[in-house]
Amino acid sequence: MTSSISASLRQRLIDLQDTRNAVRTMDYATPDTIQRALARYLVVRSAGYIEAVRDDVADNYTQQKGSDEVVRRIRLHLRNGQGVAPTQLLEFTKSFDPNWSSELECLLSRDDNYLRAQLGAMVVARKKIAHGEGENVTASKALAWSEAAEHVGKWLTKRFDPARPARMPIDPHS
Repeated sequence: MTSSISASLRQRLIDLQDTRNAVRTMDYATPDTIQRALARYLVVRSAGYIEAVRDDVADNYTQQKGSDEVVRRIRLHLRNGQGVAPTQLLEFTKSFDPNWSSELECLLSRDDNYLRAQLGAMVVARKKIAHGEGENVTASKALAWSEAAEHVGKWLTKRFDPARPARMPIDPHS
């Protein structure tokens, strides 16, 4: 992975963790409207984190592994609002390698579909927030969704590492 991509991914993760920490350590005296607004912001940032990581690592992977024509083709479909619902992430990884999609399916299905449920709920909440709703988003839900987003982002980073052999599976527990 190039150093600029690695630095960008690190900074995205730090930003997400800082926002999550702000929600987690918010003073109880903070007005409820501020607490809810920050929780909603964390939901938007968490979904955005997965989108950005997905697009950055796919772009880097393609650039390192593919011809200029393939890179242009892949880039045409990146950063255009493709969502991060579990089915969308599975289809995205499958477009690179069906085995990668199977790996992601295993990850999402672990622990009674915990990650799948968290991502799905986060995507629904983000859509509601974008349309002026989302009042039911609590700090605890936003924190859980953010942690799930980080987990998936780390998996994507490992899976799309051009230095990693394509057929080498990712340990779902790492």
